[in-house]
Amino acid sequence: MFSVWLFLILAIVSFVSLVFLMKKMNVVNVLGSYFLSNILLTNTGVIINLNLKLTHQDPYSELIFWTQKIPELSLKPVLLLWLVYVLFSKRTIFTKLILFILFLSALVSIEVYFVQIDYLEWIHWNVFYSYLRYSLIVLLMAVFSFYLEKAMQRNKEVNSI
Repeated sequence: MFSVWLFLILAIVSFVSLVFLMKKMNVVNVLGSYFLSNILLTNTGVIINLNLKLTHQDPYSELIFWTQKIPELSLKPVLLLWLVYVLFSKRTIFTKLILFILFLSALVSIEVYFVQIDYLEWIHWNVFYSYLRYSLIVLLMAVFSFYLEKAMQRNKEVNSI
């Protein structure tokens, strides 16, 4: 029960941080990237868990389901959004690399936490695969965000003429 409350509090904090992110990024880009991250996280999780059976969780426990679903719908997408923002910011490459590793470690640590409290079992899965999964998701989100921003800029130019 402690885990549910922990992730509920983190979900609230992460949604509040979106207000600050929307001041720095375009609202359409934030919302589009948020929904894309939810799709990517859910679909890759389903592929890994149900289709490939690389992980296992108890399908009959509602507590386990909601404990894992709350960060999947709130904390993980927001961390991914902030990571994409950092990658497009005017920081140095070294700073971006350090923050990239920190954000990915935070995402992977959520999964490791679930393994530690026996809500998730890694059968043919490990930490490296989790880092790879989140790196690919960040790559897809960065490409999406870049082209969405480009399309919005092109639309502004067309409408201003």
